[in-house]
Amino acid sequence: MKNNHEIDYAAFIERYLDREMSQEEQLWFTRELKGNPALNKELKLREKVNYAVAETEVMAFRNQLNAIFETSDIHIQSKPLKPVRRKVALVSSFAAALGLMLLLWFSNRNYNNTEIYNRYFSPAEAGFTFRAEGNVMDNDLRTAMQYYEAGNYAQALTYFEKILNADKSRIGLNLYSGISQMELEKYNDARKSFNKIIDNNYILYLEQAEWYLAFCYLMTNETDKAKEQFAMIENRKGYYQKQARKILRHIK
Repeated sequence: MKNNHEIDYAAFIERYLDREMSQEEQLWFTRELKGNPALNKELKLREKVNYAVAETEVMAFRNQLNAIFETSDIHIQSKPLKPVRRKVALVSSFAAALGLMLLLWFSNRNYNNTEIYNRYFSPAEAGFTFRAEGNVMDNDLRTAMQYYEAGNYAQALTYFEKILNADKSRIGLNLYSGISQMELEKYNDARKSFNKIIDNNYILYLEQAEWYLAFCYLMTNETDKAKEQFAMIENRKGYYQKQARKILRHIK
């Protein structure tokens, strides 16, 4: 569960390092970096950790390659080359083959459901504007969104539920209510929230609801349903198509 008083930047750091942020997210995150020394420090630390992990994985893969070459019966025949040229050609060929194999290995590596969730899930940005009058419902919504943007999902959820209980026609709020429930690890409740949007075919937030529902399936260990959901999202060719395709390559 995330700290209710601070934004948990972990997911945003991973998205930033993986270059998966939208232009708006990059602008926001860059501004955060400029005014937050602690975030800068955490970003540099994460870069070092990722590099160390990659180095470890490359070494493990290299050992696997050595084992394959030692036990294989493959013999490469080629025309005689001058010693230097032959050496350069062999090194270049091996480097190209190794690079291709590494690319295939990393791009098809499996992650467990929690790893996929931590790598690809991030809460939607607040997208509401508020009327200036002193409407109680709008004041509650303003408060809910302020808590949501601050990462205080428990307080945000309290206000979202208060608004929805008073006016169930505000279907779009189920998106933010559901995401708040996910952040509080209430995945079954979140599924119900997203399904209210999907069942009502609420176009404005339908694509996002389907996306977050897939992550709920991951975290309730309904992997087959998650696969079906991500496959549907990929076939829709919408905003989340590329991310869904990546996840389908990694999901077990």
